[in-house]
Amino acid sequence: MRAFLLWSIFAACSAAPAKPLPPPPPPPPPVQPSEPSEPTGIPVGYVDAHVMQVVALPEGAAVLLLDETTMTVLPIFIGGTEATSIDLRMRHAPPQRPLTHDLLDAVMKKLHGTLVKVQVDELRDGIYFGSVFIRSERRVMKLDSRPSDALALAIGNHVPIYVAKKVFEEAGIQKDEILRQLAPATGGPTT
Repeated sequence: MRAFLLWSIFAACSAAPAKPLPPPPPPPPPVQPSEPSEPTGIPVGYVDAHVMQVVALPEGAAVLLLDETTMTVLPIFIGGTEATSIDLRMRHAPPQRPLTHDLLDAVMKKLHGTLVKVQVDELRDGIYFGSVFIRSERRVMKLDSRPSDALALAIGNHVPIYVAKKVFEEAGIQKDEILRQLAPATGGPTT
């Protein structure tokens, strides 16, 4: 009987091919660590500044940033297109057709991003370097930017402009001196 039972089990196992087991599920994708979010406040070693005015020059223009705590002005020489954009945004005058900065604003909005702040970070070999900080759904990202573009975006989005103190120390001019220099060009004192 035992032989018959063994023979029956053997016959049953060898008569029908066994169904293969389903493959194991693939392992879950590795969790990508998210990049850290950039800080959104004023960084250590920076001052809060605002655009005092845009001054037309024979070749381009200069945007004048003012640090009200020291009454120091930082002139940044910019191209005519950027000057036009900054000037229109300061006067709340929309252009007939979107300028580059208007396009960037529209792209940020469509991608659910918002501008948080802009910075003028350094002056190296006569060139200013800046940053824009954009909040996405997950974090705040820092992007390299020309200060002229960053300033136009900041004015249009009403966000803070922070400038490294060392930049004001290197290239800043007292406001009274700037006003004296501008008086002959504008026909009188400016504020």
